[in-house]
Amino acid sequence: MPASTGTNPQNLGRSPGRGRPRDPNLDAAILDAALEGLIHHGYDRLTMDEIAVRAQVGKGAVYRRWPSKAELVVDAIVAWRLARSPVAIPDTGSLRGDFDAALEAMPDMDESDGAMFAVLLGLLTAASRDSELTAALDANLLEMARSAIRDVLERAVRRGEIEPGRDLSLVPDMVIGLNLLRIVAGQPIGREFFRRVLDDLVLPAVLGAGQTGTESKRAE
Repeated sequence: MPASTGTNPQNLGRSPGRGRPRDPNLDAAILDAALEGLIHHGYDRLTMDEIAVRAQVGKGAVYRRWPSKAELVVDAIVAWRLARSPVAIPDTGSLRGDFDAALEAMPDMDESDGAMFAVLLGLLTAASRDSELTAALDANLLEMARSAIRDVLERAVRRGEIEPGRDLSLVPDMVIGLNLLRIVAGQPIGREFFRRVLDDLVLPAVLGAGQTGTESKRAE
């Protein structure tokens, strides 16, 4: 499944090709059914038959859109993530401002988020023994987050905030990895945590030791 499918809900699932146009309402019903099935049964016990029953569609309608459970489940998680808040980080004119905007856009956590984090933890466990699920997670859910962070860093390089040639390749995975570690530890992921990651790790790593991106603001 190509990485680009994880950025737009209308692109989730397989291309319809020739024939009748895809029904977005049916797609959404299948994605919702997959998510509900994950919450109730977990990845290993969930089947495509179960998803079809929950969505009230024929199994063929599911397989025409998603040829495997791994692809469908990951797209369902991606759709949930896109519905919570924007993934793309706006260009505010500064690296610090871009990350601050991302923090402001973060929704408050509630009980439903806790349930989804438990689902994600189950998926991570299942991925350790399912190479197809691992590939789908990496190419879609994880790549969606990597791409958003890379865009912010590349804009900062073009502005001259980050020196050219600095190796930034590990920064997105550092942020993602810390988030996953919090999920595994059962700890909340919120603005306070992201602020610590930003101030203590990301900005010093990309700008240089001791710098947090506030220096240019004080100088203006």
